[in-house]
Amino acid sequence: MNNKTSYISYGDLIDLFFKVKEKGYNELLSKFHLSNQARTVSKWNTNASSSDFWIIPEIRSNWNIKCTGNSSIGYEDYFVSKFLSDTQGLKMLSVGCGTGSRERNFGNYSNFNMIEGIDIAKKKIDVARQHANDLRLDNVKYIVGDFMKHDFKPNSYDVLLFNSSLHHFNDIDNLLHTKILPLLKTGGFLVIFEYVGPNRLQWTNSQLALANKLLKELPKKYKIRFKSKSIKNRIYRPGLLRMVLVDPSEAVDSESIIPAIHKYFQIIEEKKIGCNISHLLFKDIAHNFLNNDDETQSLLSYLLKKEDEYLTATGLSDSVFGVYQK
Repeated sequence: MNNKTSYISYGDLIDLFFKVKEKGYNELLSKFHLSNQARTVSKWNTNASSSDFWIIPEIRSNWNIKCTGNSSIGYEDYFVSKFLSDTQGLKMLSVGCGTGSRERNFGNYSNFNMIEGIDIAKKKIDVARQHANDLRLDNVKYIVGDFMKHDFKPNSYDVLLFNSSLHHFNDIDNLLHTKILPLLKTGGFLVIFEYVGPNRLQWTNSQLALANKLLKELPKKYKIRFKSKSIKNRIYRPGLLRMVLVDPSEAVDSESIIPAIHKYFQIIEEKKIGCNISHLLFKDIAHNFLNNDDETQSLLSYLLKKEDEYLTATGLSDSVFGVYQK
């Protein structure tokens, strides 16, 4: 292990303990018998953690402020009103759509004749389809499939969306040049809300130092791990071996996303969201921050302020909202 890369970390052993406790040995051992893609599918066909940082409403409101300038306005509404207000008959493709909430938000707008979402995880698509049916959104369609192998018609989309999915692709430069650009019509938009931080979540020393300092300051009751009585006392950089075993696609080429987009697209808007500290700090303990009491709200305000100070001081942002044009 050097200053910026961990192959195996103590944090891996801690996570292993809690995963086995939650899901049992059999699911863990099954990972060793799967191909890279099969491990990725296995990862995303399971339910997401109930204690990741994005479940905290104040985190999501903070994202909205940085994307749109308004805590109650999501980037979907912002993008449509600012860039598509006078257009109709549009077609959108969302890659790695998961359970499809973003596509359904866009589907509420009559600007779109068709919104297609594609994902390799069938269980996620099943949920997405059910929600779309419940809402009677006839202009939203979900596809189970591998984006890289699916046969899409070139020059057929007005908007391509990547919401926390682009960082799961390898060789980003080639992907944008040979796969993304050909699908977009001239003048078409690429929209991202993405993790663009260190590859394989190999967080910097300064990130870890600040996150651990803030963790140490938290009252004990806010550090209790999800479905456990154990206390989260330290944050570790995840080991590369664990990253490959659990999900080989996770942040495999994330550092290349922004440089590659700048190479092939015109920048219309690009906003730094941060998340440099919060996604480390709140992992496994986010459920402790869902209360609306004064103490919790004061802590969240303080922690988000410290994250903003880090962003200002370093200029680095692990997450970006961007609108780009072919």
